[in-house]
Amino acid sequence: MSRQDTVWQDRELVKSFLGGVRGAIPLATEQIDMMLRVIVGFRGDNVRSFIDLGCGDGVLAQAMLATYPDAKAVLYDFSQPMLDAAVERLNDDDAVVIQGDYAPVGWVAALAVHTPFDVIVSGYSIHHQPDDVKKRLYQQIFDMLAPGGVFLNLEHVSSPSPEVTRIFDELFLDSLVIHSRAEGSTQTREEIGQKYYYRPDKDANILAPVEDQCAWLREVGYTHVDCYFKVFELALFGGVKP
Repeated sequence: MSRQDTVWQDRELVKSFLGGVRGAIPLATEQIDMMLRVIVGFRGDNVRSFIDLGCGDGVLAQAMLATYPDAKAVLYDFSQPMLDAAVERLNDDDAVVIQGDYAPVGWVAALAVHTPFDVIVSGYSIHHQPDDVKKRLYQQIFDMLAPGGVFLNLEHVSSPSPEVTRIFDELFLDSLVIHSRAEGSTQTREEIGQKYYYRPDKDANILAPVEDQCAWLREVGYTHVDCYFKVFELALFGGVKP
């Protein structure tokens, strides 16, 4: 099967996404707040190193460094345009930036010098992979964690029915319209909706239920596995390595 996630190598697509959809994610601030709350709850102030896996524009790494300024940060992403945006956002010369693809089995070798990590976070990235790759990634992430390490995935998950998908899409479209107005755009709701429903990266999404993914984490051996925050298809879930 040909991969669809190569669209994220397109610099213009990334620019459009970061300027529109990324900034309009519903309850984005609350999602990151919950992520940090869970990490602090399990780790306190003991985070010496972390990796933002599929880091995109580095928003999760930025939040982590604001909470743990002395932690060693590693940013890993398939897309060079995304990494460029992350470097610009962080403006942190100490962060390690790696362009890499976690779809191949042997991707972890490039990170061996940096492991183990106290925390591994990922935001809206792993859902681009088929389920068998997701399962393998969860095992590899487990292996890269230090004992007591935390893995949190802020992710786009599937809805249980088309009706729920429709309600979620309406929520997202409302958020896009508000964001567009705040940016000074005069596009109509219908025009924004056309771009949302027919966006070029949509085919790259391979969504799975959050319940299934939590079950996969438990099978690997994570403890305290839960969906810590969820609004329709946006979910924060993960667990802790014993």
